[in-house]
Amino acid sequence: MLDLARHAAQLRRLSRTDPDPRVRHRADALLLVAYGHTAEQAAQELGCCTKRIRVWCRRFMAEGRSGLADRPRTGRPPALDGPASALLETALAASPLEYGYPVTIWTVADLTDLLAQHGWPVSRATVFRRLQRLGYRYRRPRHDLTHRQDAEAVASAKHVLAELQKRGQLPGLDFGLFTWMSVTCTPTPTWQRSGSGAACQ
Repeated sequence: MLDLARHAAQLRRLSRTDPDPRVRHRADALLLVAYGHTAEQAAQELGCCTKRIRVWCRRFMAEGRSGLADRPRTGRPPALDGPASALLETALAASPLEYGYPVTIWTVADLTDLLAQHGWPVSRATVFRRLQRLGYRYRRPRHDLTHRQDAEAVASAKHVLAELQKRGQLPGLDFGLFTWMSVTCTPTPTWQRSGSGAACQ
């Protein structure tokens, strides 16, 4: 590590002006060694590991400034890879009944179970995040009960309510009852892709 003395000027410049704080910290450590400190003394003064200083020294001598920068990190592999995402999309395009589930609409819990059966044991939160990345959104249920209403009975009820309203016997109630009589909502929740009008059931 005595060769560092020849690079003291470069290390001093890196320790003062480099935009990367990690590079500045490591250059500080090597600058102490270049000025005659041992690796142990430099480590104690800067609060780092002696072994790391030796590694930084070797990397700096071989690569210069690049040797003091962090190496690229691969990171944690995705929990759900391409085939898992493809399974989700295929399942959402079909009915859960086709996969042996006794329901007509997919839930996150059922999709999580399906993935586990195919070798991807992940949490529900992971499945929900992947669905969002794939562009799927949960659509709130909405019901349409108009097909079950007797048109003559509805007209008669509206007429009676209107008469009672005129006589002041049902102040303010007709609107709420009319709203209830024409309620619209889908009996089941659906998954739908953003920007798409087709729901996945």
